[in-house]
Amino acid sequence: MSLSSSLQNYLSDLGLVVPETPSIEFVQALQSAHVARYSFNSLAVVLGEEISLELEDISQKIVTRGLGGYCFEHNKLTFELLKALGYDVQLKLARVLNNNFEREAGRTHRVTLLALEGVSYLVDTGFGGNGPIAPLRLDSNTKQMAGLDRYRMLAKGNGEYDLQVMKGEDAFTLYRFDSAAYTDADCALGHFYSHKHSQAVFSKNLMVTLKKQDQTVALVNAEFTSRDRQGEHKQWIESPESLGHILITEFDIALEPAVVEHLFIRFVAPILAVDDVGVSS
Repeated sequence: MSLSSSLQNYLSDLGLVVPETPSIEFVQALQSAHVARYSFNSLAVVLGEEISLELEDISQKIVTRGLGGYCFEHNKLTFELLKALGYDVQLKLARVLNNNFEREAGRTHRVTLLALEGVSYLVDTGFGGNGPIAPLRLDSNTKQMAGLDRYRMLAKGNGEYDLQVMKGEDAFTLYRFDSAAYTDADCALGHFYSHKHSQAVFSKNLMVTLKKQDQTVALVNAEFTSRDRQGEHKQWIESPESLGHILITEFDIALEPAVVEHLFIRFVAPILAVDDVGVSS
């Protein structure tokens, strides 16, 4: 087996050992380690940086520099490693719904379909706080646990599936994907919209998330949330200093003070002013 330096760095950074033959256990370990180590975030988008989808650039940004990224980066890195290791993978695009079935949603989310030993799985290392930390079987209407969360894959017909996360006994639809063939050219279109359009969700929100086996931490604009098996704790960001502290301590992302202040003024202060909120205990 010969891997490019970008993929070898990715594999080594996660401390994974490649089995002699493809196994779902390796994919589970890969996905779990990835979402626990590399943050899903919109930082490059909101800071107006150019975001390359070249594999070497993605590896440099996510693995070497530890800056995280969003689905088109995370899931390409995972897809290319699995493909290089001989796994049967297909690139798919999804419409992000977040339980809103009324609005029109473009295909702005990249995922991977994996076929192994006669079973099809969804592999997604780039959906943030609600994303799975393990591969999910394409079993229709069967609830599956992945870390703290229960999921359900709902077959819609015509090769379409909805990925749902269970909120208590209620199903919350995250996104819908289909069986059509897609390429990097299709990703380039969704990627361009996602980080260039003024109305794209990543352009309008500061988001940083990490998912571990027993804990999810998420920063969304003015609110930091930590969720584990004991429950959920929310904290308001009250100053640029507290924003910078959370970024470095929770996500291992160190930004220049001027950059942190800019993010605070743009995404946090307006919410605090409108809601007149204080820091929760």
